[in-house]
Amino acid sequence: MARNQHQVAADIAARREQFRKTVSEMEHKLDIPAQRAALGEKITGSYQANPGPWLIGAGIVGVVVLSTIAWAVFGDD
Repeated sequence: MARNQHQVAADIAARREQFRKTVSEMEHKLDIPAQRAALGEKITGSYQANPGPWLIGAGIVGVVVLSTIAWAVFGDD
């Protein structure tokens, strides 16, 4: 009987610890300022490691924006 109570107590303690870890992970994921900072660091690191794709992407976005403006201004609608 006492062994069974010890097993239950150990199981409860293990489940509490797992719950604490889960809540801590969720709290970290829902921390918007921390997630924004981490994303900013990741983007900065990506650009510093290889700026080529970023510059090509910016060029494509620029062409799309200018084309849309030109279409709106010079279109016959």
